[in-house]
Amino acid sequence: MKLEIVAKNYRVTDRLEQILENKTRKLDKYFPDHNTPCKVVLTDLGRQCKMEISINFRGNHIRSEVVGDTMYYNIDAALPKLERQLVKHREKLSQSYKMTATPGDYEFVSDVDVTPLTIVKTKRFEVERMSPIEAAENLELVDHDFYLFVNVETGNVEAVYRRKDGTIGLLQPYEE
Repeated sequence: MKLEIVAKNYRVTDRLEQILENKTRKLDKYFPDHNTPCKVVLTDLGRQCKMEISINFRGNHIRSEVVGDTMYYNIDAALPKLERQLVKHREKLSQSYKMTATPGDYEFVSDVDVTPLTIVKTKRFEVERMSPIEAAENLELVDHDFYLFVNVETGNVEAVYRRKDGTIGLLQPYEE
């Protein structure tokens, strides 16, 4: 795995970097090509620290975000989250990438309940043409976490959503 460490308002020690390399190397068994990019973002939030680990592989994105007292505790919380996500999707990944890991090979996870995903409800609704500002105002009115609309400027279906910090975000999907 190609590890990239980015620090925001945080000084990365050699010891922390070495621990991150050793622990993330244990996830290599899920990826046959060892050039899979793994990005770790370390942020100092004052009294707490935030760690975000993102792995991108052939259009799939696995991400874990943890906030804790120290980065060392965050490592022990973030890596099991990533591995749980890999275990949940192991059938899909094994078909796509012919992975050789068996359930006994998992380093961080034990007794994970893996159930297949099913869609239990389908909801159809009309989307309206409006600007992102109007969509943000409607988001406030409907008391949901997101609001879909057709952007009058672009003609694309977009979404506004409420972020964890209370601000509003805009999702603009595109196809490469």
